[in-house]
Amino acid sequence: MSGDWLRLLASRDHLGGLYGDAPPAPDACDLFSVHIDERQDSVTLGFDTRVLPVNLPVEWEEQGLNAFEFHLVFTGVTGLRVTGWGAAEAKEVRLSVRDGGVFDVVLGPGESGIVFRAPAVRLAGPRAYLASDSP
Repeated sequence: MSGDWLRLLASRDHLGGLYGDAPPAPDACDLFSVHIDERQDSVTLGFDTRVLPVNLPVEWEEQGLNAFEFHLVFTGVTGLRVTGWGAAEAKEVRLSVRDGGVFDVVLGPGESGIVFRAPAVRLAGPRAYLASDSP
């Protein structure tokens, strides 16, 4: 999964412009949002990371921003199955790419979580912000 995740995020269509060929690893990203939109046959996953882009825009650096979030919008979703959702399921995100560029996404350990397949994904809402280091 890690290889497919890194290839996806490192592409110029996603986070490659900000991170180059070294986007944050899956274990450095926290899944904070899942939005299922049956009208658009889409699933949007929101991620947060403290791994800042290597190509940090000057204004972000000047403002002392220390966190980054982005959303991946999967479209044309099929095979959606929800068998439970909670903090444990949000900790495990697996993404693989089949032949033909179809994405298989598994959130959770498998016996509980969300599973779906999508032929397309796009980046939405990338932004840096100032986060508290307090627990």
